[in-house]
Amino acid sequence: MDLHIDDLKLSYPAKNTLHELGFTMVSDLDGHDYVSLIQKFPIQRHRIYSIIRELNDAGYLLPPDNTVSIYDVPMSKRLFHILERNYFLYLSQLSLCSKEELACLRNLGDQTMIELEKICQEHHIELRSVHSIRENLAPYHLPFTSRHYETLYKYNIASIDDFNKITTHDLHIICQHYYYDTMKAYYILKDNGVVFQAWEDQYLFELLSGKIAQKISRKYRIDTISKLRACSEEYIVSMPSAILPSVKAVLEEIDNQREQV
Repeated sequence: MDLHIDDLKLSYPAKNTLHELGFTMVSDLDGHDYVSLIQKFPIQRHRIYSIIRELNDAGYLLPPDNTVSIYDVPMSKRLFHILERNYFLYLSQLSLCSKEELACLRNLGDQTMIELEKICQEHHIELRSVHSIRENLAPYHLPFTSRHYETLYKYNIASIDDFNKITTHDLHIICQHYYYDTMKAYYILKDNGVVFQAWEDQYLFELLSGKIAQKISRKYRIDTISKLRACSEEYIVSMPSAILPSVKAVLEEIDNQREQV
């Protein structure tokens, strides 16, 4: 009989993280290991590591196949402690980070970086730079900085076409949860033919003009359709006349779509 994740003897943070990853049943974990979970939550390795230990102790997560553990590779103590401290338990995880990010790890100097690159070469692990991503996206003038490019690397986005693989919520994460930057990037990408994947909610700028969406976000702290629908009718009608018709039209359209389903 399949069990719910909530039925396991796990800490609340572990259960909450699993739910964020889309796991509600124990059977959802079938075929997953530490490395594959890291790929589902690429920018917060520490949160995944905390639940890996609990799942391993409970016997619900198998070690990855054909993956080399850092505990089985001869290396300097300095490099070993750097990798372990940053939750790199398998060499294959290193390819999930750019050379620039790895070079910024605390205590990872030039000589240790050379050692790391040599180990990766010996085990056929490719380390790549974000430089090509910058070059590929430069013509589009997206509101991205170095931090954004590191996150794009983790999402395996190297060209404009790769944005078709993600949702606008993923874009919001890439934009460090800055609503205006997300909205600006969204319009640039849409103008260049990107079609985002659907997700369970929508941001207001997906259905309203950027000017109105930004005004509602700033004044009312409402940035998604679900938050807008949660507002009372009295709260909605109290909005300024410059906003109200567009808001009512969107809500009516959403309600009609739900009735048809």
